Amino acid sequence: MERKVGEIFEYNGEWYQCIHTKSLGCENCDLATKSDIHCSDVFEIRGECLSCYRKDGKSVIFKKLEKVGEPEIINGKKVQSIVTGYVGCAFCIFKKGGACLSGGTCKNRGTRIYVEIKQNKEDMEEKKLNLKPFDLEAAKAGKPVCTRDGRKVRIISFDRKFLFKGVSYPIIALVEDAAKEETIYGYNEKGKTLIENDTPYKDDLMMLPQKKEGWVRIYKSASNVYYLSSNIYKTEEEAKHSSDCCYVGASKISWEE
Repeated sequence: MERKVGEIFEYNGEWYQCIHTKSLGCENCDLATKSDIHCSDVFEIRGECLSCYRKDGKSVIFKKLEKVGEPEIINGKKVQSIVTGYVGCAFCIFKKGGACLSGGTCKNRGTRIYVEIKQNKEDMEEKKLNLKPFDLEAAKAGKPVCTRDGRKVRIISFDRKFLFKGVSYPIIALVEDAAKEETIYGYNEKGKTLIENDTPYKDDLMMLPQKKEGWVRIYKSASNVYYLSSNIYKTEEEAKHSSDCCYVGASKISWEE
């Protein structure tokens, strides 16, 4: 296997680009021993790099690209914005047939591109559960919290004094497993568990939406247009108790927050 010159790929939560080099240039490769990654260990990820083994006859190195901001959803795709000074828009997932299909969201054409993050099993479960990003203040207020893959979490402390590589991990939580037993985990204020990279991980904290129900009043205008009250009532009886002339009934609603 060999990567095309300019091709961008993901490895261990980071993005790399295959770059043509006129010399061997191992000292400039970010998938070499200088980055504590032995190149032979990642051969199946990077592919051939020497000109004598590559079909295009070019020697290449692999450069790590800078991520910009957090992953986001654009046009139904989970994407990451990254800086590339080598090819520009040519390798952006929204570039097709010379046109930009990002829907006008890109404000840095030529200096940044979007790459698609392939959704794994945890991503699909997160979407299925309709989980929300971790909110420290909401968690402190008692809102329900779970892991990225939907396991129950009980936070028992928000003020632990502990640093790891300069980052504070003040949250202590009990995480339930499949056997209904609980394991202690430490988290930073973003809900990230104590691991050495910032990539999404199944044990990370997420906010579990609360399902709520209520009742609204239904009104009918003089022109026969139906509309709902802006107030939400706890019971059907409260919603029905109305002397408004336009009132015609009550309806039960449900939502998540």
